[in-house]
Amino acid sequence: MFPISLNRLVIVTLGLIGTMMPTLGFSGSGRGDFDTVYHGQSVDDLVIQFMKEHNIPGMSLAIVQAPYITRVVGYGLADTQTKRLAATNTVFHIGQLTNAYTAVAIMQLKEDGKLQLDQGLGTYLSDDYIPKNWSTITIRDLLTHSSGLPDYTEASDFDFSKEYTPAQIVALIKDKKLLFTPGTQTSNSATDFFLLGLIIEKTSGMSYQDYVTKNQIERVGLHHTFFISNINTVKNEVNNGTNPFKHSQFLKDPVLINPTEPASGYLDENGTNVPAKPLSWTATFSNSGLIASAEDISTWDIALAGNILVKDPKDREFLYHPVTLKNGKVIPGNSGWFFPGHPGMMEIKGNVPGYSAFLSRFTAPTELVCVTLLANKGDITDLDILGRKVAGAFDTKLAAPMGASWSDTIQSPYSVQETLDRVEAIIKSQGGTVFARIDHSGEAAKAGQKLQATQVLIIGNPAKGTSIMNAKPAMALDLPLRIMATTDSDGQTWLSFTNPVVLAHAYDLHDPQAMVILKQMEAALNKVCQKAVSSH
Repeated sequence: MFPISLNRLVIVTLGLIGTMMPTLGFSGSGRGDFDTVYHGQSVDDLVIQFMKEHNIPGMSLAIVQAPYITRVVGYGLADTQTKRLAATNTVFHIGQLTNAYTAVAIMQLKEDGKLQLDQGLGTYLSDDYIPKNWSTITIRDLLTHSSGLPDYTEASDFDFSKEYTPAQIVALIKDKKLLFTPGTQTSNSATDFFLLGLIIEKTSGMSYQDYVTKNQIERVGLHHTFFISNINTVKNEVNNGTNPFKHSQFLKDPVLINPTEPASGYLDENGTNVPAKPLSWTATFSNSGLIASAEDISTWDIALAGNILVKDPKDREFLYHPVTLKNGKVIPGNSGWFFPGHPGMMEIKGNVPGYSAFLSRFTAPTELVCVTLLANKGDITDLDILGRKVAGAFDTKLAAPMGASWSDTIQSPYSVQETLDRVEAIIKSQGGTVFARIDHSGEAAKAGQKLQATQVLIIGNPAKGTSIMNAKPAMALDLPLRIMATTDSDGQTWLSFTNPVVLAHAYDLHDPQAMVILKQMEAALNKVCQKAVSSH
């Protein structure tokens, strides 16, 4: 007998089917392809590179090719202190992905005749909960984030780790003015979906947790979806008291094989990951209080397509398409979902202290690919960029156009002109400098030639840029930074922007102080561009 260390035990099972078959060499060209590669990088390569760039301890990935879930993978650590691994049953806080579950619950209650979308809040919530001037805001306004209500999580004294009563949540913002007349604009507000949770409880006669459990978790057969309020009831060895931590009970109890364990959350503090404080159920509730595995999210995602969760096709049509406001304006978002512009594509992000989440759905009958990404680090705003690359590995037409290695690209639901107008307005509002705006397609027309709509902004911060050029003078060739909006042959708009950190690597710049500045520039530029293409 050979001695086996449980800390080193790795078991690999390989099922080889048709080993004598010739290699087909498929690469991201459709269903059934096994050579899933995005421009020479495997899906694992893409995720690992992303984790290194963002210093993420652990991630989980799941891929849907409906009705199949063809890939579920854990990467790295669920907890850096105990060295628990991120695995297929690891559960993460999913943040505002919770909005989508809450929206489904509202539509279920509508279909049961328990509520009407165009009735005011005063019909369902008493003055004990809401100020009188909120009473005419409708459920539809809340669902579509067109209520104008301020976001309670942005209140100066709000704390995600603190316990609150509903009245205390409302008190954080009740004296603030509405941001706009309800139904005329949109703005993401946690208050909207917090109030929807209260309405679910009022109209169903059940707690939010019980209603969602009965009508979604149990109906779909989800075994790794929980709430912050009950995650501690899950059977595992996380708190087994061993020091150093060690799994052992799985040798006696089969339930603990491939255990369901929560990932610990982390925040960046001067380039170092530090533990995030535990999140409170009463602070997150129906806005951001769910915890789930990537595989469970994928299972739930598949159930969205038919009548398992929402029976009426008209209700599904409403939930999963851009919303038209009372003034006729079409907004590329609804019920927490964002519609970037690719036909049939929708995505949703979650971000709470210590955790980031992303789900994209390509729902066209010829595509049916969905990507779930969960990370145990907060403020990772570009999971959508990774998600688009992963989708492209399975089907090349789902990817963003390939650009320079030191650029990132996201899709915009707006025209080239409007997209860069939005970018420029955000930059100027934040005190940034726009050095030039170049209309390449306009100049092409002057020269008697044709070019798809293409415009470029040249932007920068002279103080930061000078520091970079002092560290590496050659980088002056690529500074100030550039942002490009262009239209492809299908009429889709794409926004590309320099990734200053990757650019620095191309110039072999490794100066520590310069890299700190470059990472700040990267984060700021990404947030500007993400905001510019958002539905708000």
